Amino acid sequence: MVKLTPCTLLPLLFLTSLVGACLPESERGTLNSVLRVMLQSVNSSEGDPNPSVHIALRLARDHHLPTEELLLQQLKMSAVQKVKHGDDFSSGLVALYSLAIAASCDNPANVSYKEDRIDLIEILQEKLTEEIKHIVNTTFPLTNYYQVSLDVLTLCVLERELPQDSVQILSDAAKKNKFKLGEEFSVDTGAVAALALRCVSDNQKTQCTTIGLRKVLNQILLQVKDDGTIGNIYSTGLAIQALSANSDLVPSVRWNKTKSVYRLLDAIREGSFSNPQAASQATPSLDCRTYLDVRKLNCTADHNNLTFPVTTTSPPPTTQAVPIAVEYNIVDGLTHSFNDAVNVSVPVGSSLIRVLEKARDLYPVRFSFSVTSTQWGPLLTTVRNLTASTETRTYWQLLSGTEPLDQGIGDYKPKDGERIVANYSQY
Repeated sequence: MVKLTPCTLLPLLFLTSLVGACLPESERGTLNSVLRVMLQSVNSSEGDPNPSVHIALRLARDHHLPTEELLLQQLKMSAVQKVKHGDDFSSGLVALYSLAIAASCDNPANVSYKEDRIDLIEILQEKLTEEIKHIVNTTFPLTNYYQVSLDVLTLCVLERELPQDSVQILSDAAKKNKFKLGEEFSVDTGAVAALALRCVSDNQKTQCTTIGLRKVLNQILLQVKDDGTIGNIYSTGLAIQALSANSDLVPSVRWNKTKSVYRLLDAIREGSFSNPQAASQATPSLDCRTYLDVRKLNCTADHNNLTFPVTTTSPPPTTQAVPIAVEYNIVDGLTHSFNDAVNVSVPVGSSLIRVLEKARDLYPVRFSFSVTSTQWGPLLTTVRNLTASTETRTYWQLLSGTEPLDQGIGDYKPKDGERIVANYSQY
């Protein structure tokens, strides 16, 4: 059982976030190249529409309005069908759908497709209530604190009623250092929690939110590296949002925003953001926006000024791929029922999923695996007979040697001689 600490109401202060200088015009081409990555993904028929991509496109200064409208309609259709058919629709995903629809100045409480109509806000409030009950009864969420943070953030940004104790529980989780994946602090979770607590604090400042907010901001600042990266390159965009929205609480000596922004820009130029989901978490901070700005958007003022890329149908030149050797190790890190390794050969530039497939080809039972389709791409969920589950809070952690990977199996490209480990772990 969770024992809640009573919150003391403090004098209400309406604080203005000092976001800082925006991106120079000379860098807009770099930013727009990533916006086009997301625009191209909208026309893909694979998987569900991506609400994070829609939020990022709507928060951008430059727009391709027909594509954004297409994605909005896809999101509405998908939301209605998920509810109607009882498909998996976790609290965090409902939150993202709600925030995405609101980012088009539409009403997430009144979403219709054909003859059906749903209220995403009511659904989100119910799901967050279920998350809170689960935390009170078991000390951990039904899903995870990243999703709980998204839930609180969305309801606060959209100025809707928050379920009882939700803010207090999120504040307590921040104070008790519960935003972890395994033993490591999760920058992504901390960043969304910091945005949520900031939104709540701007409306009703309490001792709980202030202490929790300061604690999580300090944890994020501890993850700032010398080159400006915060956590890893893919968590840096969300972290910039969180620190920018709370700039009055962030000592300038502890964070150089310009360095972090230019580290993101360099990573874009290096090709690190070809994944639309990763791109969606990077672009808002580059345009001096945060998820808190969804409530401030003026959709009638948008300009349809972003040219859509022209795709070529010319086939790429054929070359003989050089093979590389990769060691693949699967480990049951919880009950230690197996620890197996195999050396495989794949063409240079292959993604990690090709290594898994090659290992399975060699030993179909020992290295069997299955994946789940996510907004980030394929997610490794089962190896041999062990399946990741939110109920048991288990997952397959991927490492290069002893270092966690910052990309999934669909994006990460192993190097020659690298040792990849899939470790069954608990969070």
